[in-house]
Amino acid sequence: MSRTMKLTPRYAVTRDDETHIYTIAFEGKTTIVPGTTGILDIVGSRDRQNRLMGWAKKSALLKVAEHIRTFAGQSLTVDEAWIEAVRKSAWKRDKELLKEAGDLGKKVHEAIDLYIEGEPCELDEQTKPGFDNFVKWQKEAGIELIKGDTFIGSLEYGFGGALDALGIKDKKLVLLDWKTGNSVYDSASLQAAAYSIAFKETYGKVINHAFVVRLGKETAGDIEPKEVDLAAAYPAFLTALSLHKAMTASLWKDPVKAAK
Repeated sequence: MSRTMKLTPRYAVTRDDETHIYTIAFEGKTTIVPGTTGILDIVGSRDRQNRLMGWAKKSALLKVAEHIRTFAGQSLTVDEAWIEAVRKSAWKRDKELLKEAGDLGKKVHEAIDLYIEGEPCELDEQTKPGFDNFVKWQKEAGIELIKGDTFIGSLEYGFGGALDALGIKDKKLVLLDWKTGNSVYDSASLQAAAYSIAFKETYGKVINHAFVVRLGKETAGDIEPKEVDLAAAYPAFLTALSLHKAMTASLWKDPVKAAK
């Protein structure tokens, strides 16, 4: 991939991969800030919560059915030990599936990064459908990709993040965020707005357009690009940020001080 724009960061931004806490270094000082995704946990949409709850119940019931099927045609003694084993297995099934989906999504992201950098990447059967959908979308969109996964931060507002990719179309900067789940939730637009704010502060360049692109991991052609209305998403993110800061501060009066 060619590089048609020079990008020099004002800040050095790093991330603790375990806590997803960011450190911004600028003019000899370091500032620790929360990550964007953690901030936006405060505004998890009702639709997303309902879908996840329904999916978790379904996953648990399927796991119970799987246990029962193993005894098809056989005698089955349902005692407390068996019930407890099934309960524990069903209880953690949604977490296991989420981890598997997250691991696969991470592999697709990594393959896309290698592609952007012009490096060869080996695709297994699970990763290939999502990556192929990305290649199809990129060719049809006509966006030149100039940068992959990049840490950015805002000292003005106090947060960090990692944008998935940066592109150019018609000489304008385009921010890109890949999603490999089954849906694109409204909070993703706030995430893109946050990255646009932090990118401008880190690199001194304005993001003209932002797209969230869902890349299906199983079916060819399962692609859903959505352009973010940045003018509407900017204030929405800043409102979420203010709520996050308020909820992580103490909202209760000190009983000793209050009694004075």
